[in-house]
Amino acid sequence: MSVGRLFCAAALVLTMAGVAAPASATPDQTTPDQIATTGAAPIGSGWTEIHPDYQLDEPPGLTRHTLTNGEHHMWVLATDPSKYPGRDSGPRSELRFFNDYTSGQAQFQADIKVASGCSRASIMQVFGASGRATAFMAWAMPNQLSYYDQSTIYQPLYDHYLTLNVTHDTATGKVSVYVNGAAHGVFQDHGAANHYFKVGVYHQKGMSARCDVYVRNIHIYKK
Repeated sequence: MSVGRLFCAAALVLTMAGVAAPASATPDQTTPDQIATTGAAPIGSGWTEIHPDYQLDEPPGLTRHTLTNGEHHMWVLATDPSKYPGRDSGPRSELRFFNDYTSGQAQFQADIKVASGCSRASIMQVFGASGRATAFMAWAMPNQLSYYDQSTIYQPLYDHYLTLNVTHDTATGKVSVYVNGAAHGVFQDHGAANHYFKVGVYHQKGMSARCDVYVRNIHIYKK
């Protein structure tokens, strides 16, 4: 399957052959690309897979994302400019999925690899909360995956693919995390909001000089 690239001003649109961009797409919004359709299954039963569009957010004027054979490579340098100066914690190279929800349950699944040395960067988010930005963040810390910078979810982290599943139940406020199919923690969200998923690299205070993250086989479910 081929990938067509269109550079439009400072934005990048990615589409896969055979998947047309919607007429309403913004310059940096894309339809689903090689989000895998085989070999994946959600945690639990009763889920329906959905295929939301997504948007790539990168530092302005820079390329910090490639897509090769279905693998997204996203990276940032600590010195990169922010896309939203004064409104975020620093540079990012992220996919923002348009799976917006305010009720029910949602599940994210992907294979993720974090390169050695990456520290203090968010690699996956459940966005949306009351009085703050996020319901949940998975951070890369020194060779471990952490709940924000507070507690370890899984280790070792570096230089190998792991399968990450994150489920969010808006009724109970519970965010459950699974790594390679095994449960690795249940966390409370931070209040009702419009939620959606993000994956990639998002600078946090004290981030290492560079962070590289690789993501493939992305699946999103709801019920």
